[in-house]
Amino acid sequence: MTYLLSIIPLLIIFFGIVNLIRMAIFLIGSDIYSLKKHLARNKKPRYFPTISVVIPAYNEERSIVPSVLSVLNNNYPQEKIQIIVVNDGSTDKTEQVIKDFVINRGAQHIIIVSQENKGKAHALNNAIKNFATGELIMCLDADSYIAPNALKKAIIYFENNNVMAVASNVKIAKSKGILNLIQAFEYIICYQMKRAQTVFNVEYIIGGIGSMFRRNILEQIDFYDTDTVTEDIDLTMKILRFGNKNIRVVYGSDVIAYTQGALSVPDLIRQRHRWKWGRYQTFLKNKNMFFSREEKHTKRFSWFYLPFALYCDFAFFFEPLILSYMLYLIIGYKDIPTLLSAICVITFYMSMSILAEETVNLRDKIRLIILAPFMYFLFYLLSYVEYTALAKSFLKLKDLDKSLSLNISNWNPIRRKGLLTTQAEMG
Repeated sequence: MTYLLSIIPLLIIFFGIVNLIRMAIFLIGSDIYSLKKHLARNKKPRYFPTISVVIPAYNEERSIVPSVLSVLNNNYPQEKIQIIVVNDGSTDKTEQVIKDFVINRGAQHIIIVSQENKGKAHALNNAIKNFATGELIMCLDADSYIAPNALKKAIIYFENNNVMAVASNVKIAKSKGILNLIQAFEYIICYQMKRAQTVFNVEYIIGGIGSMFRRNILEQIDFYDTDTVTEDIDLTMKILRFGNKNIRVVYGSDVIAYTQGALSVPDLIRQRHRWKWGRYQTFLKNKNMFFSREEKHTKRFSWFYLPFALYCDFAFFFEPLILSYMLYLIIGYKDIPTLLSAICVITFYMSMSILAEETVNLRDKIRLIILAPFMYFLFYLLSYVEYTALAKSFLKLKDLDKSLSLNISNWNPIRRKGLLTTQAEMG
């Protein structure tokens, strides 16, 4: 017991130093990203390419219309937009709801595709291969929607011929409840990290909500694979097999999309377990990219950032041990300075992330910064969720290789209550 108590402080120091360095690097990278965006803030599109927006849907009768409407309300030339809704064997009224909407709206450029239930990746492939005509392809989840200027903002990134994909800035749609607040904070902080990942060219996740791709790169990589449960991570890594020196996948902080948060802790655990398991599947498929010696991959990406992603999961397993030790010090020795210092560090990092988010107005920034110190405690609920999801994934690691051969890419949806959007968000 004495030996264990002597090791724990060393672990806290080691993990703490690594985490502080990580936060500092991300804050610096985020600032560099902001500076570049500020210098190009008045940049206008030089041309308007055709865009096919693909919306795969499974049992989304309450959300499909707001999702489609957000595309129709974009300030982009309507003759340049094609919308493809893929009903993947829904058992509710999704298909009828969208058909009624198209008839009432008279929107002839909306294509409705119905297929047997095969999974999201199959639905996306069907739409892109057989129906999409756009130079650029945007993938938008049916439980999500985009801001009125999202399409116009996204195409500017593709004026760089090396850019193959752009990730949107995803925000949690406004709703009541502590869990929704926690997820809203989490998304702001995590997407600030993506700014730094773009600056340092180590981005490897172009999420499925509002992401945009060049059609020709999707054709080159033979579209989405159907053997993982996170088709978006898998697709990004397929693109990066070509390298990350001359090919770029980037984050668009001004390409705003909104999605619904999980409504309960069990749903959130299921969601995060799928994300982690799918990432491990993708890492296994692309294990040769770790410590790659090929010139097409940067050392920052293959020798540092990909291994660091696995290190973070390993380090997180020590979270309960470290938390227990901190509680032991705080309660047993009334070591309040340790608690206060931890709260101050996390509050500072959250506040810097909030201040750097140019898409949040000043009033909301002030409100979020006031709430930031309390989030130190509320984030332990998120830690519980992440730890449980990680543990479930680790317990199944022996079946990881087998899971790829099963070729399963089902939806595994969580409960939704339908999209509630404001006029400002929808346009």
